[in-house]
Amino acid sequence: MPIDVAEVPAPRGEFVLPAVKQVPLAMALSDFSASWCGSRGLLSDTVNAGSTTICKFNQVRRLEMRNSTSFAVVLLRNEILEQALQDSRRGRVELQERYHLTDETTRHLIEVLLHEKRQGFQSGAFFLDGVSVALASYLIRHYSADTPVRADFVGGMARSTLRRCIALMEARLEGDLRLDELAQEAGLSASHFIRNFRQSTGKTPYQFLLERRVERAQTLMRGSRASLTEIAKLSGFADQHHLARVFRQIAGVTPSAYRRSL
Repeated sequence: MPIDVAEVPAPRGEFVLPAVKQVPLAMALSDFSASWCGSRGLLSDTVNAGSTTICKFNQVRRLEMRNSTSFAVVLLRNEILEQALQDSRRGRVELQERYHLTDETTRHLIEVLLHEKRQGFQSGAFFLDGVSVALASYLIRHYSADTPVRADFVGGMARSTLRRCIALMEARLEGDLRLDELAQEAGLSASHFIRNFRQSTGKTPYQFLLERRVERAQTLMRGSRASLTEIAKLSGFADQHHLARVFRQIAGVTPSAYRRSL
């Protein structure tokens, strides 16, 4: 996976986030008070739930906790950052260390990743790829030490390229398609592929894929007596519950109600 997600308890007393050769992000899951050493010396503060911290690459982070909390810790792999770096036209990846940010976009993306972790990554690798790309691109745009080189990007995708990408989606509906496979088919980076695909279709690749999977499920329900569990697997959903949740979001009814209406 391009990203690692963990829910880490931080009891009262010393809390240590070890050095890792990835970019670590930490989001507080409840309010807490702590002191820590920063670039300006010893700091002490009360931190609100949802605040996020960008930790330094490959450096230990220590806090003296005055009360317990838990953190959602996200580790961005170097490859996804390098890809976002190329798209941003910057010379190097150097995210600035930032303490306890109030940033709704970063918070939302980490909350999505934490929800996926708690659900066993039910939405699949394709969805996780997209969120990872979005998070890496956002961090580099807003918290990089480098100034970007201005560049003009042409939106949209050639029709022949779009047809090939949709055909690949159709061929892999019941499998675990990866975002970088589609990007490679289009000859684009993952973030440029997402942008161009959306400009061409009005939907993100993940939204488009889910709609195609629901259409496959509807076709199977019309043409066979297979159980909803079997149909879920043949349509690319994790299980019947996953099928029911997405089907209702897109079709407006449950799979059972849809089948009864046939």
